[in-house]
Amino acid sequence: MNALNARSVLLSGVFIGLIGCAAGPEPARDAEAVRAAVAEAAEGDHRSDAHRERNDARNPVETLDFFGLAADQHVVELWPGGGWYTEILAPVLAEHGKLTAASFDTESEVAYQARLGKAYLEKLAEEPDIYGNVEVLPFDPPRKTRLGEPNSADLVVTFRSLHGWVNDEVAEEVMRAALEVLRPGGSFGVVQHRAPAGEDPMEWAQRGYVPEEYVIQLAERVGFRFVDSSEINANPRDEKDHDFGVWTLPPSLRACREMDEGAERDDCIAHFQSIGESDRMTLRFVKPD
Repeated sequence: MNALNARSVLLSGVFIGLIGCAAGPEPARDAEAVRAAVAEAAEGDHRSDAHRERNDARNPVETLDFFGLAADQHVVELWPGGGWYTEILAPVLAEHGKLTAASFDTESEVAYQARLGKAYLEKLAEEPDIYGNVEVLPFDPPRKTRLGEPNSADLVVTFRSLHGWVNDEVAEEVMRAALEVLRPGGSFGVVQHRAPAGEDPMEWAQRGYVPEEYVIQLAERVGFRFVDSSEINANPRDEKDHDFGVWTLPPSLRACREMDEGAERDDCIAHFQSIGESDRMTLRFVKPD
């Protein structure tokens, strides 16, 4: 199925109930219809098998519902990487909302960020019927932190990127940028690999994990109000004492990938796949009125 047909199927199914005039006074904000649209997009033919297979670990329906996603919102996605969540957000927001992707700067001095930023733009350009309305801004703190006009967004989201900003000592600047772009009452949703409570955030961020209480304190310090946490993306099997940090676990499996082909490597992959992806916090903050 091509991109146009995939989008047509999406819009002709449950999503039509989301935007139809008979659905009520605010159909784009009907929570059940939004959840159905997210589920439809998550399983869409425009997504690769590998991306769809991660739905069970990333829980997009429950996560975006917890963040309060509505189909008529202006959503800002910070550092979308390869576009896993963009593939879901773009179709859901296409008709009545807006998606701004604050992506890696293609002119970044960090080689992998420049490469991923270019790959992301190419991905969007390949399927304009799905991604043609996505606005892309270069986001490279502390050099470039503008996320749009102040008080213009309803929801800012970040998925597993916070440790990088902690490592670069720009996490507070990122949160201030998120606060600035949000309207009063707008939400900031965070999913992040979770370090053990009480641990040093700078030490653990190098492993990809950050303590939950540190994230809450940081967000409150810049002016956010903490609303709630969820265990949607928790994984108690993740003991977090891995040689390669969070990248030991799926999907990276770095420790196993460095082994020679054979039974030992197969056992390594099976072991870490049995643990699953990382233990993650899921937090929601709001910008005070």
